[in-house]
Amino acid sequence: MTPRDPRPLAVPEALAHDVRRARAERIDRELYEEEKRWRWHPGDGLDPRTVSEEALRREVAVEQEVTAVLGPAAAAAVSAASADGPRRERERRRVKHFPVLFVSAPHIEAGASGAFPGMPTPLLYATCVLDRMLRIDEFPGMRVPDVVAVLNPPAYTPAFEDELVAHLREHRPVVVGISNLSEGHHFALRIAARVKRECPQSIVVLGGQHEDAVNPEAYRAASHRVAAMAGRRQETHDDFRLGAEQLGRLTALQTFARPEERELVDVVFAGDSAFALPEVLKVVAECLPADAESVKKRLLADQDRFAELPGVGSLFLYDRHAGRIESIPLSGRSVDGDRLPYIDVTRLTHENRFPVFGHRRTAQVMACLGCKYACSFCHESADAFLYEQPKIRQRSPQHVIGEIRLRMEQGFEAVFFDDSTFTQNRRWLAEFLTLLEDLAAERGPLEWGCQTTVNDVDRDLLLRMAGAGCSYVYFGVESAEPDAVRVQKVRQLLLVDAGADWTGRFQEVAHRCREAGIRVGTSLQFGLGESREQRLRTLDLVGGLHREGCIPDGCVALNVNSPYPGTRQWLQMIQSGVALPDYREKLVRHPAFETAHQFSAITGQDVEDLYLLAAERLGRALHQEEPA
Repeated sequence: MTPRDPRPLAVPEALAHDVRRARAERIDRELYEEEKRWRWHPGDGLDPRTVSEEALRREVAVEQEVTAVLGPAAAAAVSAASADGPRRERERRRVKHFPVLFVSAPHIEAGASGAFPGMPTPLLYATCVLDRMLRIDEFPGMRVPDVVAVLNPPAYTPAFEDELVAHLREHRPVVVGISNLSEGHHFALRIAARVKRECPQSIVVLGGQHEDAVNPEAYRAASHRVAAMAGRRQETHDDFRLGAEQLGRLTALQTFARPEERELVDVVFAGDSAFALPEVLKVVAECLPADAESVKKRLLADQDRFAELPGVGSLFLYDRHAGRIESIPLSGRSVDGDRLPYIDVTRLTHENRFPVFGHRRTAQVMACLGCKYACSFCHESADAFLYEQPKIRQRSPQHVIGEIRLRMEQGFEAVFFDDSTFTQNRRWLAEFLTLLEDLAAERGPLEWGCQTTVNDVDRDLLLRMAGAGCSYVYFGVESAEPDAVRVQKVRQLLLVDAGADWTGRFQEVAHRCREAGIRVGTSLQFGLGESREQRLRTLDLVGGLHREGCIPDGCVALNVNSPYPGTRQWLQMIQSGVALPDYREKLVRHPAFETAHQFSAITGQDVEDLYLLAAERLGRALHQEEPA
């Protein structure tokens, strides 16, 4: 079977009938009811049981090659029920598939007790289109990726390394995809090094928030847009206006900037990758038996195919022949969340069980990307402008309810919404809650939680949320007296109510939650220029709410402010001329904090002193559970 064979392939009717029957049986057997309505995305009018002409050609070619190897008797039927079935299925898998491994790089090591575990949602959204193609067996190529595992370790440990090596040695993956945040970038590079040590032929692709946030092309384009603005609009985005020297310092942090990284990583995704990843794997399939250099050569030669794909951002690779980093841009068209398949959570190696939901199996759902606020320490404050995207990218309530139905079918007992500010759009939320109430009347109640701000809830809304199953809300309070310049949601509260008091607002909301039967979690952030007296007031505020029963045990997270790539804080550092933090380094962290303090204003013994103070004032309210 040769890739891109232009010759017509005769399709015997009996064999075509068997292929179509096998597809229908597979859909009925392997897909959940909520999945069976979909093909690529909702509303395209095609039943997943319908076999496309391309997939039919592929299956016929596979069957003919299996027959040539095993002989007609062993390969007589598409069904594997005969005595020769296992042998035939092994040969069929060898002919049809090539192995692929995905890894979500952890950002902590064993012993960290202040970090919350969770699903690797960035990786799952990056693979969702590919996963859908594979679930219905419609990958558009003559060879098909076989995702052998999706590793989502809660921490980087010797046990995880052993698990990784076992998969590499057993499957010899053709492609290994790694997703990482800035805090996990060091570990992502360690994973890549281990992959290349065990499987030098594997093609390593790297993506995630860190790669999005150190993409020099995105900053350069944003800077040019700001330079073309005028007046108030330019002033609003002036942080993005960077000179050549500033962009040069940023370029030094891009993956591939160092020679050793060019040996570890072959392709980098920066920006949207849901549609680009299947296309890269299609190129790999066309190059089999593939090596990194032949794949990169094909990617550069065929880069027009990526310019047609939905998504904003680029692929990057190092061209050894030219001696430079090359980029392959996507179309620049925004991806509609309602046109994406639901993420596939069936392959994860670690289950998600949040203590706040009684350690029940919990699904994480993103109803919206983006936030209406612009806090300087949050990457969502800069992401939208950096990639020229709408500030808020909301899925429809109907689409989100469909995903919840699927999770209920899959046996999940609770849902946590990962949106930064779940209640920011009141009209959307009202429609969603109506649909959720209807679902509860049909299937029974579902417990759920979310994160939002104290600005965006009131008594009536909290009561309705509680009636629809909400039992937990996580508020990013940061401080009793946050700096209104850095914490934009505080400034927004003052614009709405000039006499408002942030401390009083949090106390009022926490008591409203208690009245509604909703537990409150919160994150505190230190290192934003606050005094010791302000820290004490913050701890006493939260400690008092814990004693009053508003905040349960283990629901307060400690954070040290760090300048993460892709935030306005990061942009201000670039403009100031100070040395930029390099997240290739292994970060120094206190085990009781969610964030590392390597590049913070609070370091060394001061972090331990802050923890001791917090532990004294907060007691059992403090989250101190090591991920399982």
